[in-house]
Amino acid sequence: MPELPDLLYIRGYLQQTVVGHAIRAVHVKQPVVLRVAVPQTVEGVLPGATIQKVAIHGPFMRIELSGSIDLVTHLMLMGRLQHQHAGETPLAYRCVSFDLDDATSLNLCDEQKKAKCYVVPHGSYGVIPSYDRQGVDILSPAFTFDVFRTLISHHPRMQIRSFLNDHTALSSIGNAYADEILFEATIHPKTFLARLVSGEVERLFSAIHTVMNAGIRHVQAESQPIHIKVRDHMKVRMRKGQPCPRCGTSIRREGVRGFDVYFCPQCQPPSRKLFLDWRMLLCAVPGLC
Repeated sequence: MPELPDLLYIRGYLQQTVVGHAIRAVHVKQPVVLRVAVPQTVEGVLPGATIQKVAIHGPFMRIELSGSIDLVTHLMLMGRLQHQHAGETPLAYRCVSFDLDDATSLNLCDEQKKAKCYVVPHGSYGVIPSYDRQGVDILSPAFTFDVFRTLISHHPRMQIRSFLNDHTALSSIGNAYADEILFEATIHPKTFLARLVSGEVERLFSAIHTVMNAGIRHVQAESQPIHIKVRDHMKVRMRKGQPCPRCGTSIRREGVRGFDVYFCPQCQPPSRKLFLDWRMLLCAVPGLC
């Protein structure tokens, strides 16, 4: 899914390219992705409306229109936005397309049809699941070490990887950047929050800032079309079997509450007995321990 660095880049791109333009027509190809909280249909209410502002709120992107109507998208796991120019081929699996008055289109595409596009009156976000339940913005001044430490103390039995992905606590970190943060902090993804010692909490807090800011800079520098997910800077995510950039040990993949996680078993040793102790396996191989 597009994560915070991706969404920030998309927001900046759309602010420069579509703000000020009017929606000429709407084409709904997969009604299942739409959630409409206005009296009219989207085909009836949106044409003629002008895009005034693009904002993000956690994993949500909000496009504010004239007439006090907002489009709020949550791209979920596979969703993508495409800004299609005249003569350009649209992406497959288009769900909704918004034709603009400059002959471009903004397409919401999702092979799994799990992305959501909410059409709501401006400010009426309570009808959007989880929108009003976002935790502290990790890029805001409100995200201090004391706040972070307090949040950790409230969830002692939660595994650290699940905590990083809990948008009601931290808004917002996705799967890819959670793996990178834990690698930067040298903490095993299955560590319980109650087992974190003071130095680890400090490293984790610092790693969130380091990894997210580096990701923001990299995505901005790549300047790819907004439907392309930039991940070539990742050190462990989706790199199973490849050498750890820090120690050379093969990157492993395991599951945490149904999600794949990637980590280095040498740099991120477990803090408790697991069913499979990767350090013992490594020590059985000459030269690796």
